[in-house]
Amino acid sequence: MGIELFEYIQTQLTEWGVTAEYNELLARIILGAVVVILSILSAYISKWIITSPLKKLASKSKVKWDDKLFERKLPNRVSKIVPAVIVYLMLPEVLPQEMFAYKFCAKLSILYIVAEVMRTMSGVITFAYDITTSNDRFKDRSLKGIFQVIQLLMIFIGVLIMIAVMIDQSVGTLVAGLGASAAILTLVFKDSFVGLIAGIQLSYNDMLRPGDWITVPGKNVDGDVIEVTLNTVKVRNFDNTITTIPPLTLINDSFQNWRGMSESEGRRIKSAIEIDLYCIEFASDELISYLSEKYPVIKNYVANRPAKDIERGEITNIKLFRVYLENYIKTNSDTAKNATKLVRYLAPSSEGLPLEVYFFSANKDWAYYENFASDVMEHIIAVMSDFELKPYQRASGVDNRKTTLRKEHNKA
Repeated sequence: MGIELFEYIQTQLTEWGVTAEYNELLARIILGAVVVILSILSAYISKWIITSPLKKLASKSKVKWDDKLFERKLPNRVSKIVPAVIVYLMLPEVLPQEMFAYKFCAKLSILYIVAEVMRTMSGVITFAYDITTSNDRFKDRSLKGIFQVIQLLMIFIGVLIMIAVMIDQSVGTLVAGLGASAAILTLVFKDSFVGLIAGIQLSYNDMLRPGDWITVPGKNVDGDVIEVTLNTVKVRNFDNTITTIPPLTLINDSFQNWRGMSESEGRRIKSAIEIDLYCIEFASDELISYLSEKYPVIKNYVANRPAKDIERGEITNIKLFRVYLENYIKTNSDTAKNATKLVRYLAPSSEGLPLEVYFFSANKDWAYYENFASDVMEHIIAVMSDFELKPYQRASGVDNRKTTLRKEHNKA
């Protein structure tokens, strides 16, 4: 078709009186202008043919994935390849193949086509990532690194093709030449390769996901993971600073991932308070009567005390306090019902007898959790005096001063 068009233009030029000296040159200029016009028209036509129908379908469709096509501008990228293909196919009819101008324009066309194909394929990979992460099964997975590997491989292949075109060598020859220098490249880019493998390990083993709360000792990292890529893990700390750490650090060193706590039934509360040993004693009848009247759980315990419990001896005030706290934790609406609940003693020391409460908050929100844990400790301290118990508190300078003043006052 191109030859016939070229001959037709030459014939018309001859009929118009153009001499043979300028006939071929003018014919090629006209044919080149035709090719340019056709490529421009094809750009608009291909864009209209590809984009318009897809937009109509996307607007009528109820699914959301087709909207991502236009967010990533994939139809526009595809339409940009068509003009370059037309120019490349018609170039032999415009210029003789032995001319430098032909070789230069042909290489330029191929480079443009390869670059646009790479750009389109990169958009396709990003589009696939968007669709995958929008799925409920994969939205919490750190898959970005895997898709980045695919993009890097695609870009690497595209760059090889472009280099092969520029130096007039086959891709196979170029790859063979690169194989000889692979050892040097490995040494030069060792850290990058190691980081790449570490990023894949994090993703494949599901060690880290965007949204996870992680703590890395010694690295000032304590916050939520924003993004996991091949060579970086970006974390927003709770003071709103952003920390970027290499994946290799997380692979080689230990880090704490709080995802298990987030996915569990509750968040643990574990607090202890030291009780003054001198206030622990057997409960008097008056104390038992007072507590039974004020707290139904104590009344029920005293009335239905198990035989083995009776064999162990008389009731102590701290025992009654422990019974009360066990009931308080179990019946609290903010406590995770199916999680462990304990009230226990730790090893006594010179500071007193530590009484520890161990249970889980049903609400795992940080602010709510801290508020609930504080309420529990405040209640424990406030109700302790009802059981004739006192928390241990080391004497301060103010206490010693008050004692001295009291003695001086008594002497006077």
